[in-house]
Amino acid sequence: MAGLVFDIAFDGGSTDGPACPSVEKLSAEGCVACSQVMAEGEVVSVEEAPEAGRVLLTVAVTDWFKPATGEKEARFDVVDPAKDGAYPRWKPGEHLLLVIDRDPTAYVTSYRGEDIAEVRRSIERALPGAAGRECTDGGRGTCERAPARSAGVKGGPG
Repeated sequence: MAGLVFDIAFDGGSTDGPACPSVEKLSAEGCVACSQVMAEGEVVSVEEAPEAGRVLLTVAVTDWFKPATGEKEARFDVVDPAKDGAYPRWKPGEHLLLVIDRDPTAYVTSYRGEDIAEVRRSIERALPGAAGRECTDGGRGTCERAPARSAGVKGGPG
């Protein structure tokens, strides 16, 4: 069963956007380490951003995974999933689990429906192993264990 969860969570499954933020396949811990934000909640709004091809996604967050805490309502400036007709744009009221890459040009991976519970479990299992890891190439492929230091991210995303 763990392989199935890994495949859904980090290899695609039923998602919008590419799976784990990488060119090469990462471990679950690597995917967590190479993500900027992992959060679950309900879409409040999706508005055009000042920059073409981007949107301002506002989410009422019910669960923060990475960082561990944040605002109850968070606004993210992200790539518009519909900019090239690649994926449908999110709609207010949709419940999603979002994985936002460190690379601001990457699509957001969003999970819906039944997949959310399995992805949540995969993330929660991977969090301890991701602590102290850094992406060695800006989040686009490989992660390695960082030198000993605090691995926490303070506050919510900006």
